[in-house]
Amino acid sequence: MLKFNNNFINYYLRETEKLVWFKKPKIVIKKNESNHYAWFPDGQLNLYENCISNNLKKRQNKTAIITVNQNKKIKKYNFVQIDKKVNKMANYIKKVSTNKKSRIMIHASASLESAVLMLACAKLGLHFSVIFEELESLGIQNRIKLFKPNIFFSRLSEKIFISKMGFKSYNEIKFIYGEQLKKIIDTKENAKKVKNKIVDSPNSLFTLFTSGSTGVPKGITHSTGGYLLYSKLTCQNQFGINENSVVLTASDAGWINGHTYSLFGPLSLGSTTILIEKPISLIDIKLFKKILSLKTSVVYLPVTLIRLIKSLNKNFTINKKYIKTLGSMGEPLAPSVAEWFSNKFLKKNRAIVNTYFQTETGGIVCSPRYNQNTNQAPHGSVGQPFSEYIKINKLEKTKVKEIKIISPWPGMMKNVINGKIEWNKYWDKSSNFRLFDLATKRKKNVFIHGRNDDVVNIRGHRVGSEEIESTLLKLKKITECCVVTLNDKLEGSKICLFVVSDVNLDLEIDKMIISNFGTYAIPKKVFYVKQLPKTRSGKILRRLLRNILINPNLKNYGDTSTILNLSSLKNIQKMIKSNE
Repeated sequence: MLKFNNNFINYYLRETEKLVWFKKPKIVIKKNESNHYAWFPDGQLNLYENCISNNLKKRQNKTAIITVNQNKKIKKYNFVQIDKKVNKMANYIKKVSTNKKSRIMIHASASLESAVLMLACAKLGLHFSVIFEELESLGIQNRIKLFKPNIFFSRLSEKIFISKMGFKSYNEIKFIYGEQLKKIIDTKENAKKVKNKIVDSPNSLFTLFTSGSTGVPKGITHSTGGYLLYSKLTCQNQFGINENSVVLTASDAGWINGHTYSLFGPLSLGSTTILIEKPISLIDIKLFKKILSLKTSVVYLPVTLIRLIKSLNKNFTINKKYIKTLGSMGEPLAPSVAEWFSNKFLKKNRAIVNTYFQTETGGIVCSPRYNQNTNQAPHGSVGQPFSEYIKINKLEKTKVKEIKIISPWPGMMKNVINGKIEWNKYWDKSSNFRLFDLATKRKKNVFIHGRNDDVVNIRGHRVGSEEIESTLLKLKKITECCVVTLNDKLEGSKICLFVVSDVNLDLEIDKMIISNFGTYAIPKKVFYVKQLPKTRSGKILRRLLRNILINPNLKNYGDTSTILNLSSLKNIQKMIKSNE
């Protein structure tokens, strides 16, 4: 890691002025021998104070949160209303908690309930973890085992939840189900004001579990002060969010996006945030237009959802009057899709904020700035590091290399609850932070080429899986595709290709690959499928596809707790078995 020079220290000390502190920090960062970093260790604050209490003084009646439920009903809540509901919840948690340091697990989608619970935990200074509402029994049990909550909230009814779980008994955990949760939040009784708990800046705020796209999900813990500052900075600098913004981030509450860019970041800036229980509902253009009529100025969508909207609604038009910033998340945005997305939603030919970050980073590492034009950030690129104080290793123009962060940043994870072994995997010998992705760099812009375990090495030729995929997506008849590599004794690796298309494109695929890479990269097998297995954040689960390619008779796929569409995997397995 780089030394913490005076410019680095002075910059972050200045930026701390953007937060409300009970005790302002004089120290920026401390590091121990295990690469654990404490940000603003002598500072004290409260996240709720920054997101809600501070806004009550300035903009009581302003809309803080807009919810869109699964029935597509839209409701608005101002800062006063949110504060009342959070106080009700905070009082209840205090009442049922037997431990001042209780851990709270929240089993909920993006909704009023999840927002109130997250904010109540922040108010009380309690460590919480949000998990997906659609998780099945094993996924829930694994996360309970790792996080060890004292109190467990679920939006599901008691009957449905117990049916889903099986049920495994947890005598040490207090369970509160949807019926009681709704009653607490919706009661008309005025709740007693709960004092905001003052916590040290490095205090653990939340733990989120990674997508599991490349392995078993890991529990990533973030601290309070550093994370909040990073959320605020990236919202301002990358999206141009301010108190006048209305922000639509289509993300589940169980993802880092659902924390940083759906809730805490926008609210800390006094803006209005829109929470969509089922982001997939945005393929309904009538609903989308209705949401945009709320003067939505920032639209931030998963790439998978963008492709779906494009394929199902090719000729629609929208009112671009209020949209100032357009963002994408989850995976690289293919140039053809980026161009369509920009033309449909943006008044001016500005850059799409094609973001690159991970649960571990807490917020954006690389992206174009919201006010850049497309010439400054070419389609397919994730732009540049967030600021001059977010430094990455030297990348090359033509040779893919693993991207690493070589300077600490406030949003960086505090710990991995899976243990020391998992924590140590993130650091190389020079104490640089590994992101496990491959990248190149052209004219200062970073291009991501997939995970480092998805590199194709055939007869000494190395190329990233996502580099092949982005090339093939130039074929208009391919909706999506996925490269999976298998070991080969003679050639090193061999390529299997999964394609979402209604027509056979074998000849076009071979021609495209030969012209861009050479004959060595021609797939050994091409499977035409209706859907690819994905996480709920839209990441393709290559490891599961690889597992069934290796063993088509596989009964245990591995961890499927984050998969959105298990049926797609089963259908692909049948296809592979029939082609043996």
